[in-house]
Amino acid sequence: MADAARFQDEDRIRYVQSVFRRVLKLKQETSPDDDFFALGGTSLTAIEVLDLIEAEQGTRLPVRNFYRSTVIRELAGELAPDTTESAGGA
Repeated sequence: MADAARFQDEDRIRYVQSVFRRVLKLKQETSPDDDFFALGGTSLTAIEVLDLIEAEQGTRLPVRNFYRSTVIRELAGELAPDTTESAGGA
């Protein structure tokens, strides 16, 4: 079970790396420990990241979650099913 969870975590990390590369138009590879803003991200491109994730994954992350998790590995954790907020709210 732990192996399956690790693979899911790695898939989410690779997905966030892909999103960052596409939105920021990066040519270099990224590390799971790279920070969005250190890679050249801005508040406007942060919204593009959130929009792209919503379009591709059907999950809208709150802006506050993005700003508290700007490292690739951390943001990937926000995409885990038990940490995302539903569109209906509470």
